[in-house]
Amino acid sequence: MEDSSITGRAYSILRSDIISCRLSPGVRLNISQLQKKLTLSQAAVREALSRLAAEGLVEIERNRGFRVSQVSTTGFRKLTEALMAIELPCLRAAIVNGDLEWELNLIAAYHRALRTLELVVEGKEELNSYANERLAFYEALLAAADNPWLLWSWRLLYTQNARYRQIYMSLAKFELDLNPHHEQILKAVLARDVDRVVALSVENYEKVSQFIEEQIHEASPPKPQAPAATARQPNASIKPKRTPRRPARAIQTD
Repeated sequence: MEDSSITGRAYSILRSDIISCRLSPGVRLNISQLQKKLTLSQAAVREALSRLAAEGLVEIERNRGFRVSQVSTTGFRKLTEALMAIELPCLRAAIVNGDLEWELNLIAAYHRALRTLELVVEGKEELNSYANERLAFYEALLAAADNPWLLWSWRLLYTQNARYRQIYMSLAKFELDLNPHHEQILKAVLARDVDRVVALSVENYEKVSQFIEEQIHEASPPKPQAPAATARQPNASIKPKRTPRRPARAIQTD
């Protein structure tokens, strides 16, 4: 039986590479190649990929193996809809339940995320660093929701959403420009203005979603167009077949 710690290591490495897009959407995952790269057994790699497939980060194709899940505007739209359906109730509960320690943790997480985002835009930090701080901020924000099942579902969807965010470096600059909006959300949270927080959060998701969908659309190759019908022209290089002449019949004379 494969050591669970070895499988866990393979799972953690592959999951991180997929979310950070070091393994690009749609790329095929060859178990032998991954086994050599990770210096782990093929059984551990296969088990890790199966776990990632259960999370929706990897797709299993019949008779073709594994590949990283694709991205699409439709998929992203449905994902965002599902994420908001869970996040907004958690957000409402967290604002109602949050105490002073929750507020202090939230403020600290906000400033760490903002400063890291600034460093990313300046080229002094990797985009993955901001992704980690952004996750830490949202975990601090929803920590007081006190519903482990909803939070578990939220993390699953958030991970998928984060993968879309990691694809486009230009999103970092776009989000930095949205900081005044993020600051309004934080102030509304601290003021315990639930309805305003929800309205601002929905608006923020809509802006970011529109940006990402535009990026996906621009990156998609144009669909091939059917060639226009044209009259068939004879090929000048091909000479027409010549019908062989029949030999003339001899004329008999008496």
